[in-house]
Amino acid sequence: MAVNETTTVLSGNFQRVGEAALDERKRISLAKVIDRAKKIVGDREVRFGIYVNEAGQFLLSPEVSVPAHEIWLLENPDAFARVQRGLKEAAAGDLQDLGSFAKFAEDDID
Repeated sequence: MAVNETTTVLSGNFQRVGEAALDERKRISLAKVIDRAKKIVGDREVRFGIYVNEAGQFLLSPEVSVPAHEIWLLENPDAFARVQRGLKEAAAGDLQDLGSFAKFAEDDID
């Protein structure tokens, strides 16, 4: 598949889920794939990256947008690695109780 250099195809195991025809406005219904996409992206808005190869076949890849104020984490490998490590530790139950932070609830934040 000819895709741009930023594309990562995780699996080549595609399964046919049906067929569709263009309507009068040249649209195709994705009703059969939306449920599968929702399982991947959860409660987020379902969006699709569209990829095409030389044969005219196309791939719709479920994607989620990253808010601009959070993109720094993806662009900072050290911070991203720390977050990933923390999530793995939390999933393994490797937690440290630091007590209540209720006394800071009324503090002003600059």
